[in-house]
Amino acid sequence: MARPSGARYTFLMQILLGILAFLVGVAVWSWRLRMAREGAREAADMARTAANLPRRLTFKYRAGRNGLDLIDDPREAAAIMMMEVARARGGPLTDRQSDVISEEIIRHFSFELDDAHELVAHAAWVTNKAPLPQETMRRLSHMIMADKYLGPKEVVDLDSMLVAVSEAEGAPTRDQLSLLQVFRDKAGLRT
Repeated sequence: MARPSGARYTFLMQILLGILAFLVGVAVWSWRLRMAREGAREAADMARTAANLPRRLTFKYRAGRNGLDLIDDPREAAAIMMMEVARARGGPLTDRQSDVISEEIIRHFSFELDDAHELVAHAAWVTNKAPLPQETMRRLSHMIMADKYLGPKEVVDLDSMLVAVSEAEGAPTRDQLSLLQVFRDKAGLRT
């Protein structure tokens, strides 16, 4: 076999180098596009984190300080009261109870699903640190009744929310009925 002549050899080498340079260029650009995509994803994640920062800081502030005295939102108080009623059944919180609490929050407070789940988690955390359930219900019921923006309709709505949670796993227990009665006595509701 004959070797290619010098000019032909140089031409073939130029073509091979051109192909190699093209492939390297494609690889570099695909790498840069992938890095740009990952950068955009990270920027979007950072934006989501920044958007949730005020809520997280509020939660951390409240989590760092213990007590029902920090609760100033009637919706938060209602979620904690529902959690107390659910836990009064005995045993850990069930998925059904958690779902009913979330559904009530979404229906009555016009929350999105993620916000409802976050409020349920916060209520669970607060009830772990709260005083006895009877005392918690008394204090939160007093707070609800003292809120100047809540009227009779909201009080009756809260009663129906508490009843729905108590019935999430069947007929309410005596402990659950006892907590319901604490709220009803403070609210002046007849049973």
